Amino acid sequence: MLRAVIVSPDADMASRLSEMIRSQGQVGLMKLSDRYPSGYDLERFLRANAPQIVFLSIEDLAKAKEMLRGIEETLPGCQVVAIDRACDPQVLLNLMQVGVRECLAYPFESQSYKVTINRLAEQLDKRPAKIEFSDNVFCFPPSKAGAGATTIALNTAVAMSRMPDSHVLMMDLDLNSGLVGFMLKLDNVYTIYEAAENASKLDEHPWPQLVASIGKLDVLPAGRLDSQTHIDPMQVRQLVSFARQFYSSICIDLSGNMEKFFIEVMQDCKKVCIVCTPGIPSLHLARQKLSLLQSMDLGDKVSILMNRAQKRPIISTVQIQSLLGVPVYQEFPNDYRGVHNALTTGREIDSSTELGKQFTQLSHSVLEQSGPKLGAKKKKNFLEYFTVTPTRA
Repeated sequence: MLRAVIVSPDADMASRLSEMIRSQGQVGLMKLSDRYPSGYDLERFLRANAPQIVFLSIEDLAKAKEMLRGIEETLPGCQVVAIDRACDPQVLLNLMQVGVRECLAYPFESQSYKVTINRLAEQLDKRPAKIEFSDNVFCFPPSKAGAGATTIALNTAVAMSRMPDSHVLMMDLDLNSGLVGFMLKLDNVYTIYEAAENASKLDEHPWPQLVASIGKLDVLPAGRLDSQTHIDPMQVRQLVSFARQFYSSICIDLSGNMEKFFIEVMQDCKKVCIVCTPGIPSLHLARQKLSLLQSMDLGDKVSILMNRAQKRPIISTVQIQSLLGVPVYQEFPNDYRGVHNALTTGREIDSSTELGKQFTQLSHSVLEQSGPKLGAKKKKNFLEYFTVTPTRA
C-alpha cells in the first residue's frame, strides 16, 4: 500500500479526499495537515511520515511552491498531486515547470483518482521515494560504573552539535543512574520512559515536547529511577530508528549492566565506545565486555576510550592494548577541576581546555575518519592480573 499525506487548508476538500483515499484502499493516509509546513517543520513532517505521495492544495500557490522545493530536497522521488477546486490550466502549466504532473479537482471523481494513483505507482516503481537515515549512531557504555562514560558521551555530543549542518541527539539510556539531565540541570517533564511508551506512534508533533533543546543539541534524559518500569528492546529500536530520521548524529549513554535492550542498541549503532580507566578492575571488565561483543559479531564496532589517562601511568598504553587485544582509540586526560566546574554550572566542559579539545577531536574522528591505529600488541606479562584469556579483534 502506498503511503500518502494531505496538505490542505481547505477542510471540506481535505475531508472529501480523505474519504476517497479510504474507500479505494490502494493508498494509506498517514497524516492530514491543515497548513503548509516549511523549513525544519516540513522536514520533520516528511521524515516522520515518509510519504510516497503528497496531495498538495494549491490554494496558496506561493506556499505550495515553497513546499515543493522542500519536498524535493528532503524526499527525492516523492510524487506530488496538486489538488484544487478549479485546477486552472495556467496554474497547472506553472506547476509543471517545477515538476508537478498530476492534478485532481474537487470533488474528486473516482475514476480520475484511480487513473492518477496507477500512474503514480508506476513512477514510484521506477524512482522510489527515499528518506535518508543517519548511520551516525554512537554508544558509550562504561567498563564499570564511574568510568566517566556519561561525561565523554555528553561532551562529544556537544562537540558534534557545533559542527556545520549538524543536529544532534543525546539519549540517556542509563536507566540505573542516568545523569545527563542532572549534569545539564534540565527540568524535563518527560523522559526516556514516556518516549519508549509512545515509540510505536511517535510523529513530528510530540517529539519536541519530549526532548530538551540546547542549541543544535536535543537531549532525551533518563529521568526518574523506577524499578517497576521496564523498557522493551523493541521500543528502544523503534526510538533509535525514529531519531535517525531527524538527527545527523545520535550519542547514547548506556549503563555497564548489559540490559536486554543493550544488544538492540549495539546492532543499530556505528561505533561502540567502551569507556574505561587505567585501573585493573576497569580494564578487566572492559576486556569481558569486549569479549562478549566479539562473540556476538559486534567486535568490529568496538573502540576503547581510555579516560583519566596519566602522563606517567603505572600501566602503559602498550600494555593495555596488549591486554585488550585492540588499540586504544583515544585517551582523555584527568581534569577533575574542569569536570567539577561543568557540573556546578550545568554546562559542557570548556572546549578550550586540554580535555575539551579531546572531545572535539573525538567528534571529528568518529564522524570523518576511520580512526587512528595506536600502538601494537607486544608484551603479555601484565596478563597475570586477569583470569580471562584475552581476545583479539
